[in-house]
Amino acid sequence: MQPYLATFRRYGWLIAAIVVIVWGAGLLSAYVEYSTTFESDATIWVLRASPELLVTSPNDPSAPILQTAASQQADLLEQLLLTQSFVRDVVQKTSLSAALDAAPDQRRFLAAVAKSFQIDTHGTNLLTVAYLSHDPQLGPEMVNAALAVRADRVAQASVTFSAAANTLYQQQLQLAETQALDAQRKLDAFDAENAVPLSDLQQHQRDQLRLGLDYAQVRLGDIRGRIDQATLAPAVLAVSGMEFQVVDQPRAEGSPRGGTKPAAMTAMIGFVAGAALAALLVLLGTILPAHATGSADVARLVPMKLIASVPRVPRLQGSASSADVRSSLAAIAFGDGPEKAGPSR
Repeated sequence: MQPYLATFRRYGWLIAAIVVIVWGAGLLSAYVEYSTTFESDATIWVLRASPELLVTSPNDPSAPILQTAASQQADLLEQLLLTQSFVRDVVQKTSLSAALDAAPDQRRFLAAVAKSFQIDTHGTNLLTVAYLSHDPQLGPEMVNAALAVRADRVAQASVTFSAAANTLYQQQLQLAETQALDAQRKLDAFDAENAVPLSDLQQHQRDQLRLGLDYAQVRLGDIRGRIDQATLAPAVLAVSGMEFQVVDQPRAEGSPRGGTKPAAMTAMIGFVAGAALAALLVLLGTILPAHATGSADVARLVPMKLIASVPRVPRLQGSASSADVRSSLAAIAFGDGPEKAGPSR
């Protein structure tokens, strides 16, 4: 530990200068990040979850995982932000469209825009959509554009789902109508072939045919009801507007907000970098050999064990300069003074 403390004291001013520069740069960057970051958010009330957002367990697809309406809508928005087409449509509706067209790497540009969105849930039916930007006027544009594109995507998905369900129900309706007509035709044919009064066996056969006709008609009515429900459900949701209602509209903020976390991260990185550089300097200054230029530097080697033999060099007249390292090393290693001289060892 003593060598490291000695190195720290020897390079104290240099270490202090490095720490001050790095920490100062980190604090300055954190202040700039905090003072120039503006957050604009919209608070949204969700009454119910869309049917297409049901989540199933991968182990048992038939068992749905219960999710709140807010968490389902937040998951939908987060998944949409992962797609470049959605973020591109959002940017095209804002003042960033020109910057997107001029960007040399549009993929990286869209990824940076997507990372600036923040989606948080608050309870079961409340969520917020926020956008961080250095331009206070850009935040409301991005949030409104994201909500508008999301509404278009959900409406398109609802229409597609309704069309697919309608096609499936139409096929089932045709099959049910065919079965009902066959059941009615068999019952009419039985009544035409058998005159009343009917025997017990004939009455039993007629009851079975009648039961089959009733079942076919009930199934036909059920499919027609499903078709009506699938057709009216999207229209009812669109008219009511209660499924996804923006309670607080986004607005341009006049004071910086939302940059606390990035600023704290920047300051922490600056502190860690400064401490790491100081520790690295102390480590290298201790491990690497120092360059000896005179008797004062050689004197620091006295506590070390003798690991080599050094010839005895007499200190000649006029050769006691600080640059005569060989003479100083010989004098200190063997305890010779300027008046002693002898044969070499």
